Amino acid sequence: MEPLDRRFDTAVLHIANKLCPSGYQASEDAPDTYVKLRAHLDRTKQMLVWSGASENTIFGEPEINWAFRAWHDWCHYYGAHPFTPEGERAVVEMQCSHLLLFYGDSLQTRQWMKILRAEIIGQQQYFHQHGHFPHDQRAFVEACINGAYHIQAAE
Repeated sequence: MEPLDRRFDTAVLHIANKLCPSGYQASEDAPDTYVKLRAHLDRTKQMLVWSGASENTIFGEPEINWAFRAWHDWCHYYGAHPFTPEGERAVVEMQCSHLLLFYGDSLQTRQWMKILRAEIIGQQQYFHQHGHFPHDQRAFVEACINGAYHIQAAE
């Protein structure tokens, strides 16, 4: 599948590999709560992300989606941000700070920050409203970026 933004895919891989130098694994049995994530990383020092629902994403390959999840969960762990709406917003802002740190403040990084907010905050908001995540994550993120779906500001 063609990625939404090939350069963003490259940035995701770069950042995930930088933050998780010992690598990361994908599995159906990955930690699904903040407590389990902390316990797993404290015990194994190895990032383990969920391998499911990696089709119809914004990424060109499932492996890039897994790298994104590794980066995202790294932020949960090292930022001590639980799996709550507030924690997700804090993680997204931490990820945005990584983009600025590694790639500088530019139109490209600002676009990537919009993608991050749509991917995480937008989908979380959609789940809260509909009881499930968007079936086509890529189309949803595109709708957010193009203004067809509004992401609410933090309360």
